[in-house]
Amino acid sequence: MKKTFVLCSLFFLGACVYAGEVDVMDNRRAFFDSFQSYAINVHNTAPKLVKSENINEKSFKKNQILTAFKGYSVLSDKTFVRKYYVAEKVRAAGNVVMSNVSAPYGFKNNQTLDIIGHVKIDGVKYGLVQTNELPNFVVLYNVENGKVYKHTGQIKDGRLILLRQDFILSNPDFRFEPVFITTTEQTKPIKGFDIKYDGVRLNRMWFISYDYASSTSGGFKEYDFPNKAGLLTIDNVRIRVLSADDQRVDYMVLDD
Repeated sequence: MKKTFVLCSLFFLGACVYAGEVDVMDNRRAFFDSFQSYAINVHNTAPKLVKSENINEKSFKKNQILTAFKGYSVLSDKTFVRKYYVAEKVRAAGNVVMSNVSAPYGFKNNQTLDIIGHVKIDGVKYGLVQTNELPNFVVLYNVENGKVYKHTGQIKDGRLILLRQDFILSNPDFRFEPVFITTTEQTKPIKGFDIKYDGVRLNRMWFISYDYASSTSGGFKEYDFPNKAGLLTIDNVRIRVLSADDQRVDYMVLDD
């Protein structure tokens, strides 16, 4: 009876040890993953401002017969700020399929991708780009020569974990090339003026003058003059009207 009790106790104790061993292995795997993972230096994907300049635009010539239609400028002299931005990305140099025991990855020629970040493996700096097929899985490339690293990576808890399986490239010469995407942004006018023709009402010609350096009265003023040929002045600008109706005005901008 005592032997039976001892055997049963050993059996249940063994079962408990086995059940606990699964958790221990999982914990060990997570423990070693933390040592086999790599810190990611996150890449700032926001475009960087590289240049800013003032752009002046004038839409009139003096002492020439001009025509302005209703709602359009009779004359304008405006200054904008134009900003130039550059974003660093990479571009696939060729078509490729990367095959291993998991789902294959692919990139098309000239496909442009954001750089997620960089890691160092054995002293070599690699860039990370998102795969097209699986979220949180990345392909690594050598930033010096663009060649693809033999292992795919997975981003987990903000760190890179390399998958064990090598993959085969359908195009052994495939690589990623750095590319810089330039964009421009132009502000609203920061100074200057714009005089627009506003048609004829009650037998009077109407003009709207916008002052971009002023915040009073919404930055614009209305002017009206008898609808007849002759000389008129708007904001110290002398204009000779030749003819006008509700849709257009023919005129000349005179020297000061």
